[in-house]
Amino acid sequence: MNSEIQRAARKLSLDVALLASFSSLYMVVLKMLPGIPAIGFPGVKIEIAVALSPIYGLILGHVLGPASLLIGTLMAMTLLPGKYTLFNYVTIFAAPLGALTSSLTFDQGRMLGLPKWVYAVGIYGAMLAIWYATDVGRLTAIFTMYYVAAVVLVIAGGIAGSSGGRIGRSTLKILAGCASGIFADHFYGSLAAIIVFRHMLGSFDPEAMAAWYLAAIPVVGIERGLMIVFSFAVAFNLYLLLRKSRYLRARVE
Repeated sequence: MNSEIQRAARKLSLDVALLASFSSLYMVVLKMLPGIPAIGFPGVKIEIAVALSPIYGLILGHVLGPASLLIGTLMAMTLLPGKYTLFNYVTIFAAPLGALTSSLTFDQGRMLGLPKWVYAVGIYGAMLAIWYATDVGRLTAIFTMYYVAAVVLVIAGGIAGSSGGRIGRSTLKILAGCASGIFADHFYGSLAAIIVFRHMLGSFDPEAMAAWYLAAIPVVGIERGLMIVFSFAVAFNLYLLLRKSRYLRARVE
């Protein structure tokens, strides 16, 4: 009994230390990197640091990863309030959601009897349902092609997790995890913009707002594509370096 209590205490201490360290790291990154203004939406900025969310999901898992990003964001907002607007508080869960989605996609384990990647698909399914429930969303169905592609990658990575060579399986799962996390963050932000600017503030009529989204399709592809390339390069090398250790909370293999 005493040994079990000691192990639990050591694990708790390690988790607290990881949470504090990675939260502080993310806060520093947010302070250092500027946000990219979103054209057409006042006060909306795209944080480059979101490219780290899949890496946090890989290293810390689906609990500590999102928690670290959330705490780090809150710390940055507290220390640099002038950098953030009210809309940033609405999207505060975007990066944590990205880390959660990535971690569920990376991890080959099961939760409540289902493969974890199924829950990543469920997150996208819920956001797609909300998207098409809005008038702007129905006018911009083609805008969701990136999100649908991410879902296809998640399913492919999950199915391939039980067949093929180890490196091939892991490569696909890590790519799927990075893409799903990066686009989950973007999907959340896009939904939040519709809800806030269209339905709460009434700043746009449906056609005008839909036009902004449709015009942004190529920009989103380039911007998020570069983030995915960066995340994949870092995550895959971390996996190769640490796959035989206990330092990766997401069990890729």
